[in-house]
Amino acid sequence: MGIRRLALPVIVLVGLGLLAAACGDDDDGASSTPSASPSDVQPTAAPVAIDLVASSGIVGGDPDFNLSALTWQAYWLSRDHFGPFVMASGMGIPFEPPMDMLQQAMQMIAQNPDDPVMIPANMAPLQAIYASGSPTLINDPRDFDPLDFEAFRLDSASFDVTVGVRGQAETMLKESQWAHNFANAHFGDPEGAFGAQQRFIGMMVALLSQMQGQYAMQELLGDDGLYHDSDGALDFTANWVMLHALSDVAGLTGDRDELNHARFMNPDVHPAFEGAANDLLAALEAREPASADEAAPAVRALVYRAWTADDSAVAERALSRAQAIADEQLVDFTSADVTQQAAAVAGLIATSAATGDTRYRDAADDIFEVLSADFDADHGVFASRSVYSVDDVAWIIAGLNSLTQLGGDATRGPASKALLAFYESTISVAGMQLSAPPGKDGAMAGEWEKDLPGVVYYHPADTPPPPAAGKLTVPAGEVTWDGTAWEVTSDTFVPAGAMHLANELNWIGPHLGSIPFPPVTDAGSGQAPGGGDAVTSATIVGKNIAFDVDALTVPAGQEVTFTFDNQDAAVPHNLHVQAGAEGDFKTDIIAGPVLQTLTFEISAAGSYSFVCDVHPDLMSGTLVVE
Repeated sequence: MGIRRLALPVIVLVGLGLLAAACGDDDDGASSTPSASPSDVQPTAAPVAIDLVASSGIVGGDPDFNLSALTWQAYWLSRDHFGPFVMASGMGIPFEPPMDMLQQAMQMIAQNPDDPVMIPANMAPLQAIYASGSPTLINDPRDFDPLDFEAFRLDSASFDVTVGVRGQAETMLKESQWAHNFANAHFGDPEGAFGAQQRFIGMMVALLSQMQGQYAMQELLGDDGLYHDSDGALDFTANWVMLHALSDVAGLTGDRDELNHARFMNPDVHPAFEGAANDLLAALEAREPASADEAAPAVRALVYRAWTADDSAVAERALSRAQAIADEQLVDFTSADVTQQAAAVAGLIATSAATGDTRYRDAADDIFEVLSADFDADHGVFASRSVYSVDDVAWIIAGLNSLTQLGGDATRGPASKALLAFYESTISVAGMQLSAPPGKDGAMAGEWEKDLPGVVYYHPADTPPPPAAGKLTVPAGEVTWDGTAWEVTSDTFVPAGAMHLANELNWIGPHLGSIPFPPVTDAGSGQAPGGGDAVTSATIVGKNIAFDVDALTVPAGQEVTFTFDNQDAAVPHNLHVQAGAEGDFKTDIIAGPVLQTLTFEISAAGSYSFVCDVHPDLMSGTLVVE
C-alpha cells in the first residue's frame, strides 16, 4: 500500500492566530446565567408523550435518574470521554502548540479580568491516536492541582501504538462537534463574566481536529484515495467516519456563519479540508457498505457532506448517494443482531431528517418493533445479546436516541423509555463508565452548574466516587450480562469505540450546539418530520427542571398564546421562544410556583425552538411553524 504524502502547510498553527482573532468578534452575549441554546440547528420532533421525569424502573436503577438527568449526564460523560484523553493521557503522538499563540488566543477570547483563562500545566495534546491501552492512571489525581494534566497520564507500556483511522476520525469528529458546543452563547462572550475557560477549550478542540486531520492526510492517506491504518489495514467504516469528520472541519473553517459560528472561519485551512472531503467522497462513492453498521456511518457522512459542501453539485451527489444506500440496504432491513438493527435505525432516521421523506422514518419504526420484542425492560438489556462491546452500546444508544427525537408518533415515547433503561443498565449499573467525571465539584464547573443535583453528573452506581477509581474517565471495552448480574469483561480503552460512544452521548437531545441531524433543505420536500396538528394555544408545564412537552406545532401568521406553568417551588424558570429574524419572545425569569402567559406571532414557516434560559440543556423543545 502506497502512502500519499501531501505537501501541506502547517495549517493549524497558522490558523491559531486567525481563530483567536475570530473569537474576539463573538458578540452572541451571555452572562454568568446560561443563555439559550441556538435555534438554527435544533432537531424537529413530533409532540407525543415522552416522560422526562420518570425513572427507568430497572433492577438496581436509581429512582432519581430520569431522562432529563440522562440528557445532562450524557453531555458531561461525552465531554470527559475525550477531554483528559486527547489533552492529558499521552496515548498517541503529541504536539506542542506555541505558547505565544495560545496566549494571544487567550487574550482574544477572554477580555474580562474577572473571568480569566487558566492554561493547564503539562498538556499533551495528541495529533495521532493510538489504537488501545490500559485506562489505569499511573498517578493519583488527588495528589495534583486540578489543572495539572500530568495527573491523567496512562502507562505507555500498555499502548498498542498502531494509529487507526477509525480512532483518529471518531476523535476528530468528537472535537469538531464539541467546537460547535463551545461556540454556543451558553458559554458567554469575551467581555462577559462566565465561560472563558470553556471558550478556550472550544478553541483547542477545533485546532486538535485540524491537527489530527492534517496528520491523517500526510501519514495515512493511500494512493487509492482511502485512509489506511499505520500498519496498512483498510477499514471502510473508518473511512466513512473520516468523511464525516473532514466534512465537519471543512464546514467549521469555511465562510458560512451557520457552520463556523462567526469564529472558526480560516481561509488558510479550509481549502485543504474541503478538498480532502471531496477526494474521499469520490474514492468511496462506488462503495457498497457490507453491513448496517457500515451503511449508517456512510449515510451520516454523506448527509454531512451534502450540508457542508461548497459546491452544490457535490452536495447533490452526496445526498443522492445517501438515499441510494438507505433505499438499497436499510429500508426493509432484517437481521437478528440488535447492533445491526439499531445502526440501521440510525441511518434511516438520518436520511429521513435530511430529505423529509417519512418512508425512512416509517422503516425505522418497523425495526423498533423488532427491537422492542427482544428488550428486557426490567434489566435494560436485550434477550438475544449478553456481551456488549463499547461499539454495540454506542450503536444501540444511537438508534434509540434517533427514534426518541425523530421517530413516528407511536414510537418516540417507547423508544425514550428503552433509551433510559438501556443507558442506565449498560453505562452505569454494568460499570461500562470506568470513572465518573468530577462534575459540579470539578475545576471546570461554573457556579450555576454547582447548584444542579449530583445525579446529572454521575450515577450512584459509579463507585468509588470520582476520582478515586484510579482510571481515566472513559468507557470500558466490553461488559457482559449473565442473566442476573453485570461484569466488566474488558476494561481496555479503545478510542475507536469510546469516541464513537462519546459522539452518540453528545447527540442525545436537546443539543447545546452539536449537530446530529444537519438541516439539509435542498432535497425532497425540504421539511423535516412535522410536529402534528397546529394549535393556537397550549399550556407548557415546568416541573422537576423539565418541560412536559418537547415539541409543538403552531400556524404561521396567527396569534398564539402559551401558558407557562412553573410548578418548581423556589426554582426560577422562564419560557423563551427563539424565532430568529421573526423575533424573540419570552416571559420573565421567576421562581415557581407561578403561571405566566406568552403571546406571539411568527409569519415564516420553519423549525424554531423554545427553552428555559436558566436551564437550556434540561428544558428545551422544538416549535414547528407551518
